[in-house]
Amino acid sequence: MLVSVNWLKDYVDIDVPVREFADRMILSGSNIETVEEIGNKFSKIQVARIEKITPHPNADKLVICQLDVGEDELLQVVTGAKNVFEGALVPVIRHGGRLPDGTVIKKGKLRGEVSNGMLCSAEELGYEDKVIAKELKDGIWILDGDFKPGTDIKEALEIEDSVIDFEITPNRPDCLSMLGMAREAAAVFGKKKKEPAISAENEEGDVNEYISVEDKKPDLCPRYTARVIKDVKIGPSPWWMQKRLMHGGMRPVNNIVDITNFVMMEYGQPLHAFDINHLKGGKIVIDTAEDGTKFTTLDGVERELDSSMLMINDADGPVAVAGVMGGLNSEITENTDTVVLESANFNGDSVRLTAKKLGLRTEASGKFEKGIDANLCARAADRFCRLVEELG
Repeated sequence: MLVSVNWLKDYVDIDVPVREFADRMILSGSNIETVEEIGNKFSKIQVARIEKITPHPNADKLVICQLDVGEDELLQVVTGAKNVFEGALVPVIRHGGRLPDGTVIKKGKLRGEVSNGMLCSAEELGYEDKVIAKELKDGIWILDGDFKPGTDIKEALEIEDSVIDFEITPNRPDCLSMLGMAREAAAVFGKKKKEPAISAENEEGDVNEYISVEDKKPDLCPRYTARVIKDVKIGPSPWWMQKRLMHGGMRPVNNIVDITNFVMMEYGQPLHAFDINHLKGGKIVIDTAEDGTKFTTLDGVERELDSSMLMINDADGPVAVAGVMGGLNSEITENTDTVVLESANFNGDSVRLTAKKLGLRTEASGKFEKGIDANLCARAADRFCRLVEELG
């Protein structure tokens, strides 16, 4: 369980150094694998605005960027990145700067043209490939925000953090969430735990006008909560949320998917969002699959189902493997305007067997396997709606 200390401070006042915090948590019975420092392993990396891009006279795959770094003169850097454009805000490491892996950058010439530094990708700033948004994987990190050129990247992105990897034993599934670990920390340090806001202010209409739910297997799905969110505009989530997800080991996708993952990490309750326009008949039916049914999951792999597997269906057939992964046929896309949110409680043994048979173990299935309090369903769904409002 990866715990961002900065995120944990949203729920409990931690006023001791990270090493002391870790030691006291260990003494209380919370085993720790590692403590990783993020954002303090590099130097001389600033926000830069690309003012002008010209082709390199001696290399077809290189361009020359003139950068505003808050000084009187522009800084010239040569790059081979294909995603740069004039006006973009990017991280640049100056001459003498150090990358997280220890590499020291020196000014020099590339094919005869002076380069006074290097434009940086998210990976070069120390983030693992698995947590970098897909649009940033193959190029320079294009910063989304109104940052002043010349600002230290640590200050601009507020990325200095400590991430603690807690070893959660099977008898403590209640600790598989940020709020669970905040509860432990509050007890250890004698602090009061702060609860996140969950009340939405713009509720209207009747959910039954949009979707109906039929649970044919209450022994495998003792609780199923559905909410409908209208007038959604899909886009990137704000940096503060992306940062929380990345430091927790998850990749940002888009605002709706990111909120489901954020709430799952916060409460330990997995959520899933469907595009209502792809739910045939305006209904959700929880039932086991028919032997031999073919179903393509969100990872693009077609899988064969059997009658032991609990599925989420619409009027025509499966749209998700319950507690494991959604289907490609109902995923959130850039054209989604109305979302059906699923917040359910599934039998852990059923989820474990299904995930094992399909060879598909996910963050959600891992949480269901260990057991989740059914009372979290409605609370997590409400928290999702609150965050949708906060993000606009």
